[in-house]
This record gives sequence, structure tokens and C-alpha cells, in this order.
Amino acid sequence: MAGTVFIFGLGYVGRPLGHKLAAAGWKVRGTTRTPSRLAAEAEAGWQIHQFADDQPLADPKMALDDVDALITTITAIGGSDPVLDAHGDLIAEFSGWSGYVSATSVYPDTPDGFCYEDTLTGPATARGRARVEAEQRWLDLLGSEIFRAAGIYGPGRSPFDALRDGTSRIIEHRGQVFNRIHVEDICRIIEAAMAQPRRGRIINLADNKPAPQGDVVRHAAGLIGVEPPQPQSLEEANLSPMARSFYVSRRKVASNVIGPELGLDLLYPDYESGLAAILKAETAS
Repeated sequence: MAGTVFIFGLGYVGRPLGHKLAAAGWKVRGTTRTPSRLAAEAEAGWQIHQFADDQPLADPKMALDDVDALITTITAIGGSDPVLDAHGDLIAEFSGWSGYVSATSVYPDTPDGFCYEDTLTGPATARGRARVEAEQRWLDLLGSEIFRAAGIYGPGRSPFDALRDGTSRIIEHRGQVFNRIHVEDICRIIEAAMAQPRRGRIINLADNKPAPQGDVVRHAAGLIGVEPPQPQSLEEANLSPMARSFYVSRRKVASNVIGPELGLDLLYPDYESGLAAILKAETAS
């Protein structure tokens, strides 16, 4: 399967996904808030469009004409999906493969077990509830495949960055645990799903080692030879309500699709292997 793919949100996930699909023969179109950031991609033949929650596509019919696959990485903003809010009527006519990158925040806390793709949603936060609503809109409209991503990390978005600039924090809250997923594994899984499509499928994008945030920061600090920050309690941290909701989560996630159905093994099944790869890439560059 290769044709023309349209990616709403050529950001931290959408941009490398576009590169991976382009290498496999896809023609890439997509959106960004700031087209100048993707000058190199435009020169390489990507068709770049400006889009934001308050700025719809200038010519949506032209942008989406003859597209074979459609995927969005744009989060629900203010409790609603900005892509469908702006262009839902036109997207409803789309007949190709589609996918929506959601988040594992749609699941309830599971301190004593794991959430799989068939676990009922039960978000504890407004952000998670908005994700559930957006997922359902994409499912109802197109039968889109839903990719529920855990904490996304990779080059340029890892604990190393905050440790080096002195802004790193360890916030400890009893029972807090969550999964992560390396951006490279996200792209591999989405590409595999596109090659083996199944309407309405849900895929959890999560590694095999849920862990507290402090464990990851301390491990990263050891890799680069710096002292980790002293831990703070949730009460001492003075976080915004949104940030606080992240640290009170106790959610462990696993997948019954990535291996059994797609036939993939994660390149980075735990944060140790993922951080080691990031550090190796940073050293090489």
C-alpha cells in the first residue's frame, strides 16, 4: 500500500512519520502552524498546508483531493477535535484508510492490572474525556483506527534535556506509574497498521515497562553522569491542574495487537533501551 497520505499535525510524531512513509514510497501532504519550519520537506516535494484550531485549511478540497490515507496527530483542544470541527463535512466523504492518534489517558487508573485495547475507557481527567469524545467522532465518521499513545519521548524530548538545563524535577506520589513509547516505535506501528488495515481497530502504543517518573529521571542522570534532582512531593511541586493530573495517574498499559496482529517487536521495549539509543544518537551527532 502506497499512495498519497495527508497528516494533520506534522509535529513531533507527524513529521518523522511523514519521513518514514515517504521512504516507503508515499507522497506526503500535511499541516503545520508554521510552514517555514518544514522548508526542507517542502523542497523534497511534500505539500505543506497551514492549519490551526482557529485557522482552517485555506482550500480543503484541494488539500484532500485524491488522498489515499488520512491521519491526525492533533490533540483535542478545549474539549473538541479541531480537525473535525473545521472540516468534518468534507472528511466524512473520505473513503480511504484513516487513523487518529489518541492517548492512554482515556483509560481508568489500573494500579493492580493492565489496560489492553479492549479495556473500557474511564478517564479521570478532562483531557482524557476530550480524547474519548474525539475518538468516538473519528470512529463514527470513518471507522478510523485509534492509536492510544503513552508518554511520548525520543530525541529532543527526553529527560536528558531537562537534566542538562537544570529544570529537571522528580515528583513522587505514591503509586504513580505510567508507560512510555519511543517516537520511532510509534511510526513503525502506524506504518504496519496502514499495511494491514482493520476498520475501527484500537492499538495501544506503549512500552513493556511502566514505571514511576522518578525512576526514569534517575536512570537518565546516571547515563550522563549528573546528580538527579531531589524528589518533591506532589504538594510541594505547586503544579497546574493539568500537570497535577498527570502525576496522580496510576495506569499500566499493554497491547494485544502490536505483536500478535501486526507481528512487530518494539525497538525500545523499556525506557532503558530507549534512553540509551537517544544518548547514542546525540553522541554520534
